[in-house]
Amino acid sequence: MKTKLIFLLFSLSGIMNVSSCKEDNFDKMPPETQSGKNTFGCLIDGKLFVGGCCAPFGPVGPISVGYQKVSDKLFISVFGKISITSISNRATQVGMVINSPHQNTIQKLSIASYNPADIISGCWNFTAVNDGMCTITKFDTINKIVSGRFEFVGICADNSFFVVDSTIMKQITQGRFDLKFDIINE
Repeated sequence: MKTKLIFLLFSLSGIMNVSSCKEDNFDKMPPETQSGKNTFGCLIDGKLFVGGCCAPFGPVGPISVGYQKVSDKLFISVFGKISITSISNRATQVGMVINSPHQNTIQKLSIASYNPADIISGCWNFTAVNDGMCTITKFDTINKIVSGRFEFVGICADNSFFVVDSTIMKQITQGRFDLKFDIINE
């Protein structure tokens, strides 16, 4: 429960505010890189999601990434768009918590969520808890870079991440990221 609360607060606070919002960056999946380019992309039910724009309010950055050294958890929150041709110009968010993010590891995601721009059938978000997979291809605490691949199936949940309807799901596939992060609680 404590990790869920931290994840929710992290998603709303925006620790790192980076990335541009040039429209030409949102029509194709970003390449897999490991140099801290602040790229993030995946398919949501087969539709392209590219992160790095459209934070919905105030100080929240489009990409927020923090590594909590004390608990050995990586928090990722990314706002973006589902395809450049999307009717809605509102923010969509994908977020994850990764326990013990070490280079060349494959592990289950502690928490992962997809928050659509519009509430779908009472679903505020689509959440996976201790499910989904993440492969960390680079984790560099000196240069503060994390890169990897991910996928998960999100189940319909309310705004507190509790399952509302387990029959309504979203497939998040072919996810990749190459991000800079802040270290929290050094």
